[in-house]
Amino acid sequence: MMIDQASAWFLPLLALKDCQDKADRRQNRRMTTSDTYRTPSIDADVPQPDIGSKRFSGERFYSPEFMAKEWGQLWRRTWNMGPRLEEFSAVGDFVIHNLGQESFIFVMTQENLVQAFYNVCQHRGKRIVCNQRTGNVRFFQCGFHAWSWNIDGSIKGVPDQQTYPQFRNGLPQDELALSDIRVDTWGGWVWFNIDGDAEPLLQYLDVLPNHIAPYRMEDMRTFVNATFLWDCNWKIAVDAFNESYHFRGIHPEMMKWSNADAKLEILGKHSRMINEYGAPSKPHRETREISERMAAYMRYFGLDPQTYEGPAKEVRIEKQKINRQQVADGLARHLPYNDMTDEQLSDVYHYFYFPGAAQNIFPEGVNTFRYRPHETDPNKCYYDLIMMGHFPPDQEPPKVEHVYFDHKVQYVDLLDPTLEVASFILQQDADNVPEVQQGVQSEGYKGMVLGDQEIRVRHFHNMIDHYLEGCES
Repeated sequence: MMIDQASAWFLPLLALKDCQDKADRRQNRRMTTSDTYRTPSIDADVPQPDIGSKRFSGERFYSPEFMAKEWGQLWRRTWNMGPRLEEFSAVGDFVIHNLGQESFIFVMTQENLVQAFYNVCQHRGKRIVCNQRTGNVRFFQCGFHAWSWNIDGSIKGVPDQQTYPQFRNGLPQDELALSDIRVDTWGGWVWFNIDGDAEPLLQYLDVLPNHIAPYRMEDMRTFVNATFLWDCNWKIAVDAFNESYHFRGIHPEMMKWSNADAKLEILGKHSRMINEYGAPSKPHRETREISERMAAYMRYFGLDPQTYEGPAKEVRIEKQKINRQQVADGLARHLPYNDMTDEQLSDVYHYFYFPGAAQNIFPEGVNTFRYRPHETDPNKCYYDLIMMGHFPPDQEPPKVEHVYFDHKVQYVDLLDPTLEVASFILQQDADNVPEVQQGVQSEGYKGMVLGDQEIRVRHFHNMIDHYLEGCES
């Protein structure tokens, strides 16, 4: 089964179509985002903070006790990334989103308002919505005894109500209403906080909304929405994407078209790194050879590798020139090139949202990686891949169905052929993480030793420990 999409994830031809009233609202938003904020670079000469040097034991990756602590002290207390707002277009539209042991119903209860409730019947505890991720309803009805709820979570009806002595004076709304959770929105996403006590969402996200505003992520549309069951703890999946030190080991081909010497920065609870694309790593930095993967990258943005005569490290400069020329020629007006620095035009800005989401961000689109803990098994997790792009006004975005894979897959067979580079890299990461999961459980493993290039990994685990100790920062 192939996951279709219209074009490559950073092709300038990616497009977006929306009705005029939404376009007007987007324009109003731009006055408070890209016109106000500029995404800063990272000064590589600024020393990294000293955040410790201790080793982290392997037990945190497989212990059921550690997993239970994470649920109570981490996942319930943080803001978590839920569905895309684009999945809700009419009152009654709903999306089921699971996190760990819980299932939640996200539903549009009135225009421009999404609420979320535990997906559990208040009668006998059956999940209300089963075997269905999305849909549209006038009300929710449990399939066990047909109790029903309005889309705002209030109790609608109880069959044979007169047989319940508790309900002789009417249905107790507070007692029988669906339990709700706190939600907010930013960047075209619905975010949720389970215990309801976290700081406001924008405060929690710190500087990230300002950094990402020029990309206009809220205007993007999804063209891949997939979930994979991975045989590793969710933290091992996070760690695999939060540093570039692994390029030479897991992605040797990337060394010939991407610079593994990333610029790194800690941002409150979160972090980011910037990698040059179209510029090889050491020891290939000065080569004139255009590798197979570099050639594929060049074709994505319209540069013919057969006619290119410059050094490999200046491919990123050519990408910048092409985008600037498109702006000068009045092309690609749907893309935010004018709000980008040259670095942003060519390089990947990788942001990590603590605790469980990351994004590779480009002017043309965003690849979102979401890491969710398994319901019961610390040796498994769910890896969500959501790929989004800007689409021009005259191109209809593809209709996307969420797909789920509970077995090992070949990613090159799932993603569109134009996503060859992305699928090739993802395959290497997916094949690697189960082996790490097995290794951290060995009696011979003494714990993670982390260097300066892995400071984002250390910061991530420090933050987890802070929450587990009852702190928030």
